[in-house]
Amino acid sequence: MTFLPSGSGALVLIAFEGQDADASEAASSLVKDLIDVWRLDDSEILDTDGFYEFRFSEPEIVRDENGRASIAWPGIEVHRGVHEGAPITVIQGHEPGLKWREFLSLILTQVGPEDSIVLLGGLHAEVPHTRPLPVVANTEDAGLAADLDIEVNGYAGPIGILGLLGVESAWRGLRAINLWVGVPDYLTDSPSPKAELALASAVERYTGVEIDIPVLEEESRAWELGADELVELNPHLVELLKGLEQLNDSTELPEASGDAIAAEFERYLRKRGREK
Repeated sequence: MTFLPSGSGALVLIAFEGQDADASEAASSLVKDLIDVWRLDDSEILDTDGFYEFRFSEPEIVRDENGRASIAWPGIEVHRGVHEGAPITVIQGHEPGLKWREFLSLILTQVGPEDSIVLLGGLHAEVPHTRPLPVVANTEDAGLAADLDIEVNGYAGPIGILGLLGVESAWRGLRAINLWVGVPDYLTDSPSPKAELALASAVERYTGVEIDIPVLEEESRAWELGADELVELNPHLVELLKGLEQLNDSTELPEASGDAIAAEFERYLRKRGREK
């Protein structure tokens, strides 16, 4: 069974840029690419100024081809269109810093009762870049979990905005699943096309909607070669990678790796909660 909307509902993909939800920009890069390749031309910028503390979500100066400057403020964009005959909505932008309850309500006003929501995230974890990057799929809905053969989310503790959206969606009777990709925690400084590709494959698997981003496989291979070169320059990383590969190869994928990523996610969130 695939996770498709009922009736006239839309498939809604949600991802946020920020340290808590978007390791190596896997989720935000995916939705931005989908906006382009699916030509989601019906766009709206939500009024979100009150949700950001600009010391942490900084505005950026951008320049056109003539060097003229403009300001890009953090915010949320909603893009709508049709792909393969099905309505699509993509909600993307910056993770909020303030008024999370109001932010949740604002985001979910963009979702209809017949829509299906996919919450996309990335997490740095103890996984090797030389192996397929695992994706954890879960949901708050026990019936939906059984239909899709995924886990019921049993996590309790400090949580970020994506987790809150999952819970709030369930409270409102909306169908939602979470997809988190694990990204090597020793490669934290650059976007990861391989992680984006793993997340795209998971979206395809659970929704049945085809994703074709022509350059992504080539960029993924180039990223992996670059990671190989980086590791070879550092004896500590060489030994670390060997250990991660041995651990990975001794488990049965994807279940064991999925459990490992879920455990790493809980460890990270609990640590984050203690640091606040």
